[in-house]
Amino acid sequence: MRSPYFMLSAPVLALLLVGCQSTKPIAMSVNATPTASGIKNGDMLAPQRASGQDIPQLRGQEMVTIRTYENIKKPDVQFATLTEIEGVTCEIESDGYKATVKTPAEVRVPNYGYASRLISARCNAPGYKPGFESVKAYNKTGEQRMNSASGGGLAGVVLVAMIHAATDEKKHEFAYPPLKVTMTKPVVASAKQVARK
Repeated sequence: MRSPYFMLSAPVLALLLVGCQSTKPIAMSVNATPTASGIKNGDMLAPQRASGQDIPQLRGQEMVTIRTYENIKKPDVQFATLTEIEGVTCEIESDGYKATVKTPAEVRVPNYGYASRLISARCNAPGYKPGFESVKAYNKTGEQRMNSASGGGLAGVVLVAMIHAATDEKKHEFAYPPLKVTMTKPVVASAKQVARK
């Protein structure tokens, strides 16, 4: 009789192996730089607020993590694994600010709650095609409520969803997920493919 420990399917094992990989230590931490002149106290969206856009006062700063990965498939393994790669130069951009980092890195960005802007990354490294990724701020208050309600079953989730819908989202806390950029190498044509052309 086979041991139950060896009854896992190959896809499950591959996912488990990816989940067990440790992340690289943060190599650098930088502050975002304003793209407009005359910005004071890190209030990057002050010009937009002054022009009438619905932007609250600056709530503080938040650290956003940027990491770069490559899908690596070894000859003796059926599935590719997402492997973190270091030292990739990434240009970080958002409405009102920018930054340049080498991964893995952290960027200190302004926190405007519900009005926090989309953050985009463009990464370049020798031997890879440019990598792109964007993240938007998520409602941290709402997510925490739903997570705490999930233990109460469907009724708990429905109740919390109703409470969440009745509250003022402008008072909620927002946060950014990590920026994870996947880098890919250009496809090199084999000798057979070249001969066919």
